[in-house]
Amino acid sequence: MSISLNSPLSELAGLGPKTIEKLKKLGLFTAEDLLFYFPRRYEDYTQITKIGDLGNTKIQETNYKQIPSPKSQVPSPSVYTIKGTVLGIANKKTRRRGFTITEAQVVDGTGTIKVVWFNQPYLAKMLQVGSSVILNGKIAEDFYGDGFVMESPTRANRPKIVPVYGETEGISSFFIAKIFSKIKHLIGDVEEWLPQSLVASTEDQVPSKKMLSIQEAIANIHEPKNSMILAMARRRLAFDELFLISLQSQLTKQAISKQRAEKIETDISILQKFIADLPFELTVDQKKSIWQIVKDLEKTRPMNRLLSGDVGSGKTIVAAAAAFVTAKSGMKTILMVPTSILANQHYETFCKLFNDYDIKIGLITSEKREINLEITKIQETRDKKKPNSKSKVSKQLNNETIEQCDILIGTQALIQPNIKIENIGLTIVDEQHRFGVRQREALREVVSTEYRVPSTTDKTHNSKFKIHNSEKMWPHFLSMTATPIPRTMYLSLFGDLDVSFLVEKPANRKPVKTRVVDEFNRDKAYRFIRELIKHGRQVFVVCPLIEDKSVASTEDRVPRKNANLQLFEEDRKTVVAESEKLKKLFPEYQIATLHGRMKAKEKDAVMADFITNKAQILVSTSVIEVGVDVPNAAVMVIEDAERFGLATIHQFRGRVGRSSHQSFCFLFSNSQSEKAMKRLKSLETISDGYKLAEIDLETRGFGSIIGVEQSGILDMKMANFSDTILMKEAGEAAAEIAPEVARYPRLMEKVNRIGQNSHLE
Repeated sequence: MSISLNSPLSELAGLGPKTIEKLKKLGLFTAEDLLFYFPRRYEDYTQITKIGDLGNTKIQETNYKQIPSPKSQVPSPSVYTIKGTVLGIANKKTRRRGFTITEAQVVDGTGTIKVVWFNQPYLAKMLQVGSSVILNGKIAEDFYGDGFVMESPTRANRPKIVPVYGETEGISSFFIAKIFSKIKHLIGDVEEWLPQSLVASTEDQVPSKKMLSIQEAIANIHEPKNSMILAMARRRLAFDELFLISLQSQLTKQAISKQRAEKIETDISILQKFIADLPFELTVDQKKSIWQIVKDLEKTRPMNRLLSGDVGSGKTIVAAAAAFVTAKSGMKTILMVPTSILANQHYETFCKLFNDYDIKIGLITSEKREINLEITKIQETRDKKKPNSKSKVSKQLNNETIEQCDILIGTQALIQPNIKIENIGLTIVDEQHRFGVRQREALREVVSTEYRVPSTTDKTHNSKFKIHNSEKMWPHFLSMTATPIPRTMYLSLFGDLDVSFLVEKPANRKPVKTRVVDEFNRDKAYRFIRELIKHGRQVFVVCPLIEDKSVASTEDRVPRKNANLQLFEEDRKTVVAESEKLKKLFPEYQIATLHGRMKAKEKDAVMADFITNKAQILVSTSVIEVGVDVPNAAVMVIEDAERFGLATIHQFRGRVGRSSHQSFCFLFSNSQSEKAMKRLKSLETISDGYKLAEIDLETRGFGSIIGVEQSGILDMKMANFSDTILMKEAGEAAAEIAPEVARYPRLMEKVNRIGQNSHLE
């Protein structure tokens, strides 16, 4: 049976049903999937350091240093490759039952080094005295003797670069490489989709700005001939990702420029009065953002703006001002949020802000439909001589009365087929990346139907428009996010968007005092927390896992051959175990738990109890809702803090400090890594989310900023947003190709895969 790119992996010889199911967990279904399943990192056995030079040289100072992708685990400064002869090797028993240490002496003519492996006694027979070895591993000081020791190194029989793939239980990196060898002949069937002007020809000895062909890139990303060609392969694949994002952004910008929207005129005096009547002073950033939105709404081209605000910077009031302007112009606003708790919170906030105005605000979630003001229901009579009857219905919202709302706030329940909404002038989406593609598409269908056009004869409550001509119109669009994406990335990621930044915090907000707490001071921290609870405050506790049997991500998992190293790891904190422990430490208080496996209604109920102070301590995974306001919460405890990105921790920290109370964030960590502790310590002095995001981008990659894997354009495998040169090249190439993209059908096919919606955030 001949194998093609579309052939399922089950057609390969030697792969049984159980193995196929395990491969599916890695997203590997077809032969093509495997070709595009790139290594996470590489073990380089070509950059050999003499034993006598260990500790005195920089690590593998070649182009290989640039190879690892943002998602790769970059080798630490203590990883070396040595080549030598086995001088002696033996197994040593330890006091721990069933645990052995294999110790060897390796010499290369410039020096000798001790090498140790854990629970691999077979190596004493496999590595004969006098045999030649190439070893790659971590070098540390030998506490039991002079010099250095190499711990648990990997081996190679010749100088080469070995790919290391992401693994899952029962599927090792070696096994994936073995399967790849069976289908690598299909690389030639992968069609080139970049325009030929961007691809180096076979005559080009030095490609310069041109890229390797897609076939050469795939071949060398899996089986690199040397570090130079590997760097070139990585550059091509990283360019692909950045180029597609930039091109999609350019095409979206072109499409939006052709769309029409209703002009929303602003009565500046009314807006000024609304702002002046607020019980707090707006920051300069808030005022600037409101003005930018007001100017966008006055255009006949739909606004496409992203409001990017650091945690606690006051995005909600900016959104409220935009909705206020829209309502006063006679058009409607839809505000869609990811959770019912957040929808209820926004509804209550808007009701308070617009209490003195005749603005009807509706709430639609799966559990509740409500309106803030009494609405008038008109019942037509069959007798033309009798007037229509009117009745007032208090806080009753249904499909008939939705039309009278000026502002509709809700979850995805807003986009149900039976809900018909007309005269939508503004759509606001909070944390849009948390909605699925289908949800976002459905929202676009709701708000982009045939639309009313201006007329001066209709004087209904919601609109001064009357249908005398039907045309496809688009509402203005505002997206809000608290994810602190560095400004340097917006040009590439969001070139189609206008961006407003909220960095300045409201004047009444006190900075959250953050401290890294070691195990020795844990009890002291608990005593401090108990005193705060006595004074009426509440506590968040965040854990990385739900329960002990939870499986870590591939990056966190210790490879099977080094499984014994788990013996030296502290148990990761889990929600289940931590809540049980805290119940014993704080028996007088109510402790609630929250995690992703709970149903939406269960999560909403738990959060509602915490908001009303029925529970004083909430133990949760990272599902703590972004934007949920619990003013009484004054303490954020993060267990195993080193396992989270700085930007993610900053998001957690933003759940407290939302009132005049002084708030605290305690970062508990047992990490022995000096680098990890230094990274956490930066949170004690840096409160700017954008600065923390820059640090994360440099040290951990883009995934650590957004917190979760994203589908489509944000699922980066090779691109590194710190590579500003490549970002610029990709952007320039996209701008050049965009006007004539129809000439490249393969390229359009790739763009359409990521272009499911116009709003890339």
